[in-house]
Amino acid sequence: MKQGARLLIGLGLMAAAGSCAGRNLPAEPDSYVAADAIGAERAAELGRSPAATWLDDLNSNEMSALAREALAGSPDLQIVEAQYRAARWRARGAFGGNLLPSLSVGADGARTETPTATEERIRTEVVSSSVSASWEIDLWGRLASRALASDLSADAAEEDLNGARLSVAGQTSQAWVGLIEAQQLLALAQEDLQTRERALDLTQRRYDAGIASSLNLRTARSQVASARASQAGAQENLLNASRRLQEIMGRYPDGALRASGELPQLAPLSAAGAPTDLLERRPDVLASENRMRAAGFRMHEARAAMLPRLTLTASAFNPGTDGNSLADVDDSVNMISNIVAGITMPIFNGGALLSESRASVADRRAAAADYVRTSIAAWREVEGAISADQSNEIREREFASAAAEARAAQELAEREYARGVATLFELIDAYTRRIDAERGWISARADRVSNRITYHVALGGGARTGGIDEDREVTP
Repeated sequence: MKQGARLLIGLGLMAAAGSCAGRNLPAEPDSYVAADAIGAERAAELGRSPAATWLDDLNSNEMSALAREALAGSPDLQIVEAQYRAARWRARGAFGGNLLPSLSVGADGARTETPTATEERIRTEVVSSSVSASWEIDLWGRLASRALASDLSADAAEEDLNGARLSVAGQTSQAWVGLIEAQQLLALAQEDLQTRERALDLTQRRYDAGIASSLNLRTARSQVASARASQAGAQENLLNASRRLQEIMGRYPDGALRASGELPQLAPLSAAGAPTDLLERRPDVLASENRMRAAGFRMHEARAAMLPRLTLTASAFNPGTDGNSLADVDDSVNMISNIVAGITMPIFNGGALLSESRASVADRRAAAADYVRTSIAAWREVEGAISADQSNEIREREFASAAAEARAAQELAEREYARGVATLFELIDAYTRRIDAERGWISARADRVSNRITYHVALGGGARTGGIDEDREVTP
C-alpha cells in the first residue's frame, strides 16, 4: 500500500512540474499561412494555364531536343535529384524510427576454463540470447511532429528538384539562343571585315591613281585592322557560348557544338493568370511553403520535449546452459521476461530545452519571412518579364527598320565613293551605322526569345517535366 501511494505521489509531482514548465512555453503559433494541398482538378487547371509544354510550344525541334538531353545528363540536376532521394529516405526513416516500436535481438557466447588440482581444466561453454523492445508513447505529438517535419522537408526537396528541372530546361534554351546570337554576330563581323577590305582596296587604287590622300589610305587600313580584331572577339564569344551549352548538357566543352536552327517566331504573350495561381505553381514558392510548415512542426516538437514522456520497455533473456547450448539459444520456454513502463520528466538541463523551444519560434518566423520574400520575388520576375517582352518587341521592330535603312545607306555611300562624290569618312560612317543597327537587331531578337523563356520559367509552367511534352518525339 505504501509503495502504491509513493508511486501516485511521484506521478502527481511530475504532472505538477510539467504544468509549471508549460507556463514558460512560447505562445502557440498562428494558423499556417500556407495553403492546403490543392485537388487534382485544380492541379490540372494550373497545368494547362499557361501551357505546361511551353518549350515544345516555341516550335523549335532543336531547342527541345537539346533541353531533353540536358534533363538527362545535367550534372547539376543529378545533384539535386540525389539530394531529394536522400531527403525522402531520411523522412521514411524518421517516420518508422520515431513512431514505431524498436526491437532488437542478441546472442552471446562465453567459454570459461577453471583449473583443478590435477592437470586437467574444467571447461564451461555458455550461449545466451536476449530480445528487447522499446516504444515511447507519443502523448503530446512530439514524435509525430518530428516525422511530419521530416516529410515536409522531403516535399520541399522534391519541389527543389522540380525547380531544378525547370531551371535546367530554361538555361539550356537560353544558352541555345545565345549560341545562335553568337553565330549571327560572327557572320556579321565577317561581313563587316569583307566590306572594309573592299573599301581599302578601292582606296588603295584611288591612292595609286593620286586621287586619295595618305590620310584616307591609313584610315582605311585602320578600319580593316579593327574589323579583324572584332572578328576574333566574335569568334571567341562563339566558342564560349558553345562551351556554355555543352556544360549545361553534360558534354565535353570543346566548343565544337553549333546550332543549325533559327530563332522561333514568337506568338503573343500568353496570360499569366492570377497572382495567387503563381503561388501554387512555382516550385520555389511551394518549397518555401513546405519548409515553413516543417518549421511549425519542429516548433511543436521543441515545446513537447519539455513535457513528460511515457516509455514501455520489454525484454526477454535466455541465460543459456552448459555444454552444447547453441541448440538451446532460441529456447523461449526458459527465457526470463521483463516488462517495464516508465515515465520521465525533464527537471533541469541548464535551460537547453527552453532555449531550443524559443529558437524554433524564431526559425519559424524566419521561414515565414522567407516564404513572403520568395513570393514577392516570383511576382517581380513575372511582371519584369511581361514589361521586358513589350520593350524587346519595340527594340526588335525598330532595329529591323534601322538595319534596313542603314544597309541601303551603305550601298548608296559605296556607289558615291566609287564615283568620287562621297568621302571615305562618309563611307566609314555608313559602315559603322549599318553594323551597329544589325548588331542591335540580332541582339534584340535574341533578347526577346530569351526573355520569353524567362517568362515561362518565372510562371513555373511544366515544372515536373522542365516544360516539355514527354510523349512527343523530338529530333534535332
